[in-house]
Amino acid sequence: MKVEMNTMLRGALLASAATVGLMAVPSYAQAQTGGESVDVGEIVITGSRIRRDTFSAPQPIAVVTAEAIRESGNTSIGDILLEQPTINPATNQQNSSGTLFLSGQTRADIRGLGPTRTLVLMDGRRLPFSDASSPAVDLNTIPSLMVDRIDTVPGGVSAVYGSEAIAGVVNFIMKKEQDGLELDIQGGISQEGDGEEFRAGFNWGKKFFDDRLNVLVGGEYASLDKIMQEDRDELFPGIRRNNATGVTVQNVIPTSRSNTAPTATFQLIPGNVVGTARAVTLDYRNPASVVRLSNACGTATVQPTCQDEALFYSGVYNALQGKANRGVLRTYVDYKITETFKAFVDASYVKVSGYGMFQPAFSTATGGGTMPIFLRGDNAYLNGGGATAAALRTEWLAAGKTFTQGSTAAVGKFWQEFGGRDVKTEREQYRVAGGIQGSFETFGRKVDMDSYVQYSRLDGRTTSYNVPNVARVQQATDAVLLNGQIVCRDAAARAAGCAPWDLVNGASREAVLWANANSTTDQKVTQTVAGLNFTTDLFELPAGPVGLAFGFEYRKETSFFEQDALGASGALFFNAIGTREGAYNVKEAYGEVRIPLLKDMLLAEELSVEVAGRVSDYSTIGGTDQYRIGLNWAPVKDVRFRLSEATAVRAPNIIELFSPQSRNFTTAAQDPCDAAVFRGATAAQQAARRVTCAAAIPGWNSATFQSNFGTGRPSLALLQGGNPNLGPEEAHTYQYGVVIQPRWVPNLQISADFFKYNITDQVGTIPINTLFQALCYDDATQPVDQNRFCSNILRDRDGSLTGVVGGVSEVMLTNQNVASVKVEGWDYSIAYGFRTEDVFGKDYGNLAFRLDATWMYRFALQGLPGQAFTQLANTINNATPEWKANGSIRWSNEKLSVTWNTIWIDSMISNNAFQPNQLDPYYTGDYWRHDLRASYKVNDQIRVRAGIINLFDEYPPELPEVYTGTGTGSSQYDNRGRFFFVGANMEF
Repeated sequence: MKVEMNTMLRGALLASAATVGLMAVPSYAQAQTGGESVDVGEIVITGSRIRRDTFSAPQPIAVVTAEAIRESGNTSIGDILLEQPTINPATNQQNSSGTLFLSGQTRADIRGLGPTRTLVLMDGRRLPFSDASSPAVDLNTIPSLMVDRIDTVPGGVSAVYGSEAIAGVVNFIMKKEQDGLELDIQGGISQEGDGEEFRAGFNWGKKFFDDRLNVLVGGEYASLDKIMQEDRDELFPGIRRNNATGVTVQNVIPTSRSNTAPTATFQLIPGNVVGTARAVTLDYRNPASVVRLSNACGTATVQPTCQDEALFYSGVYNALQGKANRGVLRTYVDYKITETFKAFVDASYVKVSGYGMFQPAFSTATGGGTMPIFLRGDNAYLNGGGATAAALRTEWLAAGKTFTQGSTAAVGKFWQEFGGRDVKTEREQYRVAGGIQGSFETFGRKVDMDSYVQYSRLDGRTTSYNVPNVARVQQATDAVLLNGQIVCRDAAARAAGCAPWDLVNGASREAVLWANANSTTDQKVTQTVAGLNFTTDLFELPAGPVGLAFGFEYRKETSFFEQDALGASGALFFNAIGTREGAYNVKEAYGEVRIPLLKDMLLAEELSVEVAGRVSDYSTIGGTDQYRIGLNWAPVKDVRFRLSEATAVRAPNIIELFSPQSRNFTTAAQDPCDAAVFRGATAAQQAARRVTCAAAIPGWNSATFQSNFGTGRPSLALLQGGNPNLGPEEAHTYQYGVVIQPRWVPNLQISADFFKYNITDQVGTIPINTLFQALCYDDATQPVDQNRFCSNILRDRDGSLTGVVGGVSEVMLTNQNVASVKVEGWDYSIAYGFRTEDVFGKDYGNLAFRLDATWMYRFALQGLPGQAFTQLANTINNATPEWKANGSIRWSNEKLSVTWNTIWIDSMISNNAFQPNQLDPYYTGDYWRHDLRASYKVNDQIRVRAGIINLFDEYPPELPEVYTGTGTGSSQYDNRGRFFFVGANMEF
């Protein structure tokens, strides 16, 4: 607790130091800018449904303007969001290509708590999920040219917007009007000549019938090309840690290769330690030769020191950036029914394609894994002609093997004959929202109303290419000589068209085609939402009107996910998922009140409180309630303090609830109540089990009870998958902050906000032995029949199911509410701008400075109840740096603007499972990226722009923890290298 308080005090001191510094500014610094002030009036800001000015926002809001989006040079609107320090890049263009279903997606993840805990809105209305395999919103489906601004609100705002808003909200405010035609085009390419990007879009708008009918139509097309790891010299052929036996400090080896060959490695004596195993490889550069590998390369275990060029390297298939393209169309129409009411329709269509890349299917030289392949002694090609076969036979005999069917050698091989396991994901999404907005008077008060109905549907298909049929590969490679012909040994396979596969000299095209397969997965997601919202001022107090917002919402979600029959059967080289289908609905009511208490008084320029609450009724988890309490206090006009405390929930999604349940078996578990296991337990464990086992098993005797499973006994039945009985995740969030806008330094804004999240009951799964021991039978603090974890262990009360009275008939390892997370830190922001004429007496243009930074000093995860919290802040494992900052300097005049932008990512621990003296290097090192952008106004209709992203060609840390291909760390950095872009915007 002392450390926690000291850390919080350090953050407060940073904030107060800035305040004192401002108050010390002499009076001559109070010169006015001379520029025109802009009255933005009262608007509905994200985080609250009550109209107000942005200065009195109840929580910090990060705003990205349309101009910033256009000039950023980013093809994906998501990429500009990911530069914000509060947002963690969980999934983006630079790591989604290594995922099965998320290729080409970009997702927002506030605080690193997961995209499913960040709610994404469009004009305050919930956006539908973009994928049935992992429910979150793909930001690439939003047309950037039609966005007016983006509001990001970190913190629990579930009381205002509902489930998924535990971490915060991202709200896209879209353009509603356009006078004429706007065209925008942009292209870019990396310094290495790859990673080409292109985007073109348009907006056209016009008003008709005396401005009663307003029409806006827009569209956008964007494409992004791949960047492969092998095209970067710094990363080729591969990066590994030296974790060989006997190594105490694991250094980085930048040229490591796998010990599995693209042709074949034959482990002639399996199971030996480094340096003693007898393995040979067919050299892919010279198939006529058989080479003996070095000790590091010739063992069954992959060794990082393996650098033999005869072997495989994953860089050939690892993509630093995946290939994707998308097209978006949107139409917005509103019509004034009366002077105070209008009807609107907002419709969009999105088509997205993403391409993922994986290394080829493989077999290991240990004979295990998904596709175990063995070369048998009577193999026709092993006993055939040619120098390669002769050399291999010599090695075979030297290993003490015979040329019979029962004499085998495991085959380790990357099956490059099939090619890489490529994935193409295609998605089409329709969304239509329509309703009536307006205002009316009742009891002398103006009431604003917003009603709408929204329907969306996603249809998607994922095609997996080159995923071999495991049984067919095994049948084809088991080739024998029959009646003078080389054929597949299995008669049924021969009848089905099996073509023999030559493991020694190379496979025929017929063999590859017969064993290869493609597989498809189809998905459909629908969402129906209806809402009715009201906003008004109840009555006047001396300090101002009491604001009220309330409303009602209904939502229904459905999801369908299905593999084709071949993929679902488990016959292919990937996991069988099968069919997943589910639905739920929720009915909600919310209310929000803002009460001004004091105004224009000594030490109370303004003081107000606000309270928000929401009650929900889910068809799955039943009723939930959430609240938020906030305080705004401005002792003087220059300083404002804001405090809020909130509860939030996240209802379990369809995947967590309704994933198919399947029965599997394990031999790895031991029954803690078994007499033999009991004897090996500690004294404390035995004391607990005397209570818990006796309560669970009729007549239990610690000295004689023999369970139905364990060492040498039958395996244990498991039930795994979704859990329709899950409860909600719950969170308690706190935010305390200060905003400083000194009158004596016009246009200067400073803010500092402390944040804290306590999240409990996160959804996860429990390892079976942890369930048996720590969570159930080693915990005597509560009766077994009241322990929710013990209820997942089903025992046979009469022995009719297992043959043992008290035996375990089944263990339910389905999803459970088990994990907890604690997050703390500070957000800092400073912005300042001035006209040079006001400072220097001559017009040299305008200057603007901005710096946003987040200090997250705590991100602690408790995976299971009772476990210690693991600190994940400042670790690349969790992609959560302790410090992250984004700063910019912008100079502009009437025609030209130039912006220098710098992103800093603090050094992180490369792997927190190790100590500093076990890894070299242990830290990633600081990462700095500098961008230079410029735009020029040619005339009133045309503005051109250009820029260099990553000006100094700064590469991410060259560590295996960063370049994992699909790991979270790889999304934290820009791995393209120096990137150039040019674009133009035209209005007519």
